[in-house]
Amino acid sequence: MSGKKKSLLQTTMAVTLVIFVSKAGGFLREIVMTAYYGAGTEMDAYNMAYSLYYVPVLLFNSCITSTLVPLYVQLQKDGPPRRLDRFGSNVINLFAVFSLAVSFFMFWLAGSLVRLTAQGFDPGKQALTTELLRRMLPSLPFLVTSIVLSSILNAREKYLAAQLTGFPLTFALLIATIGFSRSHGIHALTWGVFVSGILQVVILLPAMKGLMKYRLSFDLSDPVFRRLMALAGPAVLSMAVNELNHMVDKMLATGLPEGHLSCMSLAFRLITFLVGVVLVPLETITFSRMSMRTASHDHKGVGKIVRQCAELVALVIFPVIVVGAVMSKDVIRLAYRHGVFSEDSVSTAAYALLFYIVGVFSFGMRDILNRAFHACQDTRTPMINAMATVALNILLNVLLVRVMGVGGLALATSLSATVGALSLLMLLRRKIGRFRGRRTLEELIKTGIAAALCAFVCIVLDRVMPPAQNSMGSFIRLVAGTGASFIAYIAAALALRVRQIDVAKDMILKKLGR
Repeated sequence: MSGKKKSLLQTTMAVTLVIFVSKAGGFLREIVMTAYYGAGTEMDAYNMAYSLYYVPVLLFNSCITSTLVPLYVQLQKDGPPRRLDRFGSNVINLFAVFSLAVSFFMFWLAGSLVRLTAQGFDPGKQALTTELLRRMLPSLPFLVTSIVLSSILNAREKYLAAQLTGFPLTFALLIATIGFSRSHGIHALTWGVFVSGILQVVILLPAMKGLMKYRLSFDLSDPVFRRLMALAGPAVLSMAVNELNHMVDKMLATGLPEGHLSCMSLAFRLITFLVGVVLVPLETITFSRMSMRTASHDHKGVGKIVRQCAELVALVIFPVIVVGAVMSKDVIRLAYRHGVFSEDSVSTAAYALLFYIVGVFSFGMRDILNRAFHACQDTRTPMINAMATVALNILLNVLLVRVMGVGGLALATSLSATVGALSLLMLLRRKIGRFRGRRTLEELIKTGIAAALCAFVCIVLDRVMPPAQNSMGSFIRLVAGTGASFIAYIAAALALRVRQIDVAKDMILKKLGR
């Protein structure tokens, strides 16, 4: 096996470990918050407020991460260090100012935004949502600054340091929930969000030492910054329409019985946890590497990275999809059946999880393919694809929510993501040429056969084992079902000579032989 493949796998595993610890902490945070607040009116208001607050975060994140890394890599290759320092400082300062302006604007329009997006809430619930949103907004400039710093670290291939920003939010919200929920109620969480924004900047400063010399510059005429903003426009629109889709999901969910919005949000957070642990490390590493290939005009190298990503994602995700779909109630019960979270809520969240999880592979490939276009400094194609995908998603939402409730909203998301990923794949092939997709398809088929055996074992065990009555029962069922299913999956993958599992096997044997 090639050293480059092993290097990609090794680096991905190291970053995955850091992100797993971060996401596991975030998962613990969600469990504690659910135990303290349940899935009622207050959590519905908090979830909606946080969703609105996070829209500009995601827009800035899309604008910065999709454009800064390839431009920074290009400038690092072609320009002097002083020019690189000036560009990095300029981006930090200007985006801090932009995000501060957005904070003031959203604070002023908070009531109107809530009334528009949470039409199913009663006036009291809308007022609470507005108040929570306004308390969160002052942290936005700090959060945006941390996004810029993380992007610079990724461009410099300091991947581990860039992933530290997930820890402050978990720490701050756990302290707020456990220490202040009784005295301040749901408002304690907003203080946690504010403090975490500041901590995310502080935690990255030591890693930035020696990488750049900060300058107090605000140069809107900088040609590289102007290029960044030109590329950012389509990237922001792409993320905006995706967030519009999520807001439509939530708007439709507000018309469902009380608590269904929170249950859907909890199920989607499990998917976010899974994507964050498995896919974000790979996406982060490959984005900077694809940017380097593009800077060297190596389009074949970009295609090779995409192939490796597809095979790695399939190898890891397929068995997780199987277990998550077959044992969705056990997953939800183990994660959230604490405190005031009821068994009815377990059933609702599990129903949503079932239809979300079938689309995880598509979610991952869509993001990786988007990154491939961004590395080529093409943000327009992903934008057009996102608009078409969201239009399809909204149409499916309206059709399916009437007959399937939260399950219909989740299924619409998965189906539209699959269509979007396939479209991007065909468009990328046109852009960079053929990249030996037939061989990758053969690997995906072999991985799918191994996953089918995994599904058979999991279904049999799910029916044989006694139903769980509590979280401990679900834990035992999941350990037994996951363990046996994964053993069958790995054995089948080894027998079928799945390429990426051979890479992992060789790497492990090499480590053990030292």
